[in-house]
Amino acid sequence: MSRRSILSFCMVPILVGISVPSPEAATVPDSLRVDGGAIAPAPARADGVRVYKGIPYAAAPIGERRWEPPAAVVPWQGVRSTDTFGADCMQAVNENSPAERPRSEDCLFLNVWAPAKSGRHPVFVWIHGGGSRVGSGAQPTFDGSAFARKGIVVVTINYRLGPLGFLSTPELSARSGYDASGNYGFMDVIAALGWVRRNIGRFGGEPGRVTIGGESSGSVTTSVMMASPLAKGLFAQAIGESGSSLRRAEPASMGATTLAFEEKRGTALMQDLGASDLAALRRVPAERVLASAARLANGQFYNLPVVDGHLLPDAPWRIFASGKFNDVPLLAGWNADEGSLTLLGPKRSFAQMLQATYGAEAGAVARLYPHAPGDDQAALVAAAGHHNIAYPTWLWAYAAARFGRGPVYLYEFDHAPPVPEGTFGTGFDVRLAGAYHGAEIPYVFDTLEAQQGWRIAEADRAVARQMNAWWAAFISTGAPGGEGAAHWPRYVPGEAARRMQVTEHPGAVPDPDRARFDGLMKVHAAIDPPLPGPPAPRR
Repeated sequence: MSRRSILSFCMVPILVGISVPSPEAATVPDSLRVDGGAIAPAPARADGVRVYKGIPYAAAPIGERRWEPPAAVVPWQGVRSTDTFGADCMQAVNENSPAERPRSEDCLFLNVWAPAKSGRHPVFVWIHGGGSRVGSGAQPTFDGSAFARKGIVVVTINYRLGPLGFLSTPELSARSGYDASGNYGFMDVIAALGWVRRNIGRFGGEPGRVTIGGESSGSVTTSVMMASPLAKGLFAQAIGESGSSLRRAEPASMGATTLAFEEKRGTALMQDLGASDLAALRRVPAERVLASAARLANGQFYNLPVVDGHLLPDAPWRIFASGKFNDVPLLAGWNADEGSLTLLGPKRSFAQMLQATYGAEAGAVARLYPHAPGDDQAALVAAAGHHNIAYPTWLWAYAAARFGRGPVYLYEFDHAPPVPEGTFGTGFDVRLAGAYHGAEIPYVFDTLEAQQGWRIAEADRAVARQMNAWWAAFISTGAPGGEGAAHWPRYVPGEAARRMQVTEHPGAVPDPDRARFDGLMKVHAAIDPPLPGPPAPRR
């Protein structure tokens, strides 16, 4: 059971020359032709699914390509095997990339689960979470089989992480051609979407019916894709689970930041590594780069979206408010107990949390969380979860609904998984975790059986069947649908706002957090510094 952290551009040669295969291309010959060469066909399993693993979608970002936009795949000879996942991107060993998994800078791979039946199927591209610092598309929880059995092609991707994916320095900016740097992990996602546009028809997918989605930092990335003009036309719908970039950057937030801030941190990393210039920095082993970044993090990791005037022309909120975003149907939401794992850290009271987070406005926020004496912990969990995850996710949905024309569907997941004692370490009562951050993913993918030690009951299977069906309907039609009590209405800001409450007995309810989040919006307007803007042109 993994515990997640609370988050191109593709060069033109990667994105141009798009050709759409004919429907007959979905049949499986002796090999399939994709960017770079031939790959081995995957046999149809008994459940009617074919699985292709470890397909490169861009050149290895090593040597001179480290901290550069992704380049076209280097062609290979012969037929490439598709029965093994590619290496995870460089990261410290963790629950999402355990010791037995290979890790490498040569990591820009994707995986495909496809219906064996020929057709023109909708496509779901999943962007993993992990704070844009850990994780991979090979995690067992992301197995796309349940979606593929419903006629959906699923693609999971790797992208560069941490300082290897999000570093900015003055020299990188000067050499970029657009006077900025950073955002390389987001560029990788764009490159993967370009690969999907050009190649997915060979797996039975419809290039014009691509839904992107992710959780935590994968959700942040999805919001960045909606904000970026360079992602225009590469997807038709979006799903965001627990996170967005539409808030200022601060510890535990992956809101967008300024180029100047990131260049200063990049310079500090170079100094810590003793690298006098970019050439020297590129010679430093990746493990040392990761270790130095972890040492210098101080609550701010190398993982933030940069308003660079290129990938992000402006702060995401202003892009949405201007209406100049990729206006597509959006399904977004969060979990009821996003803040529960803060109980694992140093003990602090509700009042202490509010003071540290909101300063002079702490009293105004306290009034948004009335609670009985003795319920301080419940108020702390709610306020922390809203601040870190729920509020920025709501802000994204609110902005898309208010400033766009595409339908928006909002949810809160409120089903506590049956995790065993010890999941979050010794001495922590798992009942306090509730519907914690990331808890919904095995229900969305219907991969409950892949969760180690879970005491799965019929209620869990019922929630998984319903969530997987909702997500599949949205991917297929642009609306989650549902019948009777499980009908999911469109989210409309204001007093009529309704969201889906995802439980064993789900139902759409008047949004109980609408007034609270309106209040938080006013508080942030009072205390937040100005949103980041594009960098000034260099002389």
